[in-house]
Amino acid sequence: MIKKQPPSLIKVNYWFILTLIINLLAPLTNVAFAWSLKYLIDDGVQQRLHPLYRHLLICLGIVMSFVIMHYLAQYLSNIYADKQLQICQVQLMRRILHLDYVQFNHQATTDYQQLLLKETQQLGTDYFQGFFKITRNGVLIIYALLGMFCSEFWLATLVLLTTAIPLVLSGKIAQRSEPQKTRVLEQEKIYSQKIREILSGYLTIKTYQVETQLLKIYHRSLQKYSRENCKLNNQEAATATISEFSGLLVFLVAFGGGMLFTAQGYTTVGNVTAIVQLVNYVVLPINELGLLLTRFQSARTIFQQPLWQQLTESETPTTGVKGTFHQDLELQQVTFTYPQAQTPTLKNLTVRFIQGHKYAITGPSGSGKTTLIQLLLRLRLPDKGIIRVDQTSLQSLDLTWWYAQLAVVQQNVFIFNTSLLNNVTLGRPYTDAQVHTALLQAGLGDFLQKINNDLTYPCGENGHNLSGGQKQRISLARALFQAKPLILLDEATSALDAVTAQDVETKILQNPAVTVIAITHQTSLSPLYDQVLQLTDGHLVLLRSHKGTSNKPERN
Repeated sequence: MIKKQPPSLIKVNYWFILTLIINLLAPLTNVAFAWSLKYLIDDGVQQRLHPLYRHLLICLGIVMSFVIMHYLAQYLSNIYADKQLQICQVQLMRRILHLDYVQFNHQATTDYQQLLLKETQQLGTDYFQGFFKITRNGVLIIYALLGMFCSEFWLATLVLLTTAIPLVLSGKIAQRSEPQKTRVLEQEKIYSQKIREILSGYLTIKTYQVETQLLKIYHRSLQKYSRENCKLNNQEAATATISEFSGLLVFLVAFGGGMLFTAQGYTTVGNVTAIVQLVNYVVLPINELGLLLTRFQSARTIFQQPLWQQLTESETPTTGVKGTFHQDLELQQVTFTYPQAQTPTLKNLTVRFIQGHKYAITGPSGSGKTTLIQLLLRLRLPDKGIIRVDQTSLQSLDLTWWYAQLAVVQQNVFIFNTSLLNNVTLGRPYTDAQVHTALLQAGLGDFLQKINNDLTYPCGENGHNLSGGQKQRISLARALFQAKPLILLDEATSALDAVTAQDVETKILQNPAVTVIAITHQTSLSPLYDQVLQLTDGHLVLLRSHKGTSNKPERN
């Protein structure tokens, strides 16, 4: 079976061609410097002052050219690598953001963080920049050997043979390091996830006094990661040692052979000096090439990671129709059972939510209220039955269109580490006046006065600078702000005081254009609800309908 080769992200464009040309030309200044030393030394030994002065000036010009060309080579390599890395990272983030929620949850968030941070940074350093470093060092070896062949053919032949052996060995080690790099990445993800769990669950750890137990778990994870990383470092050390040995051997051949030729009168001291300097330009690149090739090959293993392949090899399907929401949202005989569960959470559930009406759904914890919301958001799919929007199956609708029809206000609100303005608009272009109005409708008038109506107020990491009630009000402001036809409230006012909760709820329920489905534990409910339903034993029971008119409970 032919092994599939990893793809290449090296794109041939203007920056690539310019960078490649400079990296091919820069090593010529090294060879020119070595040859200038030959003439300087021969002029000095033979006491030829005028040629010596002339060659000194030429040598100075070569040194200046060396500095400029090598700086340009590294500068352009950095620019190209940065541009390609940004393109790569933006494409990955675009693909992540286009995943639906079910697809997104196939991977841990630490996997996405690892890919977008450390693994892509490794691409920038070891793959994009590494490509040009390998090119520059490779052509320097070729130029230096050509210079030596032009000077002393047989000596250059011996140096070339001495150089070839360690290069082959380094290549073999580089191939063996690829699977080890994959193992290191896997352990690094597990280790990063463990750190994230410990830091995220800090309060739980402290309140249950399990610091010692968690430290042991952390230590075991660290040991596994360190063990695999140490193996990789040892492989790189072997490559470096072979390269250093090669350098010493090449020096011995060049210097020893050069002195023998000089003693026999076949060459001059200046010629030997030039050859020794050219040997430097063979040995030093070889020392670097071994490690550069190992890291370049290791960086390419990122392309073989399942998450990378998922995000880059197949396009996110865009199938689905854009429907309408003018009539109703209906569940017919819907059954849903969680994996490993013995009994279904929802059983043959049938209910019709009419457009523009308001519904409150109550029930004990674990009765399936949040599951119902997840089904409506298509975060989960029913095992049996169907959900329809204006007689069109929810599953056949375009998910982007469906999310444009609804707003969700949850009990646990995520707040971005940015300003109050951006947390309401979520980056969309709205005026400060519109945002201010939405915040007032959500009951944040007192808070706005406290911060002097400063919409640039920093909310902090996950709302660190806000109370629980303020977070929920911001979430409500988001929902009110976007004026969507369907609002799903999942314990949306649980962190608010009774007066504020009632005021905000009334503002939402008095809007005739909005359909509201509210999940709540409250026993005292607004008479503005068209129906109050109770979820129990996987079924919905009607408790009240027609805005306050009591009816005999009936099962759907």
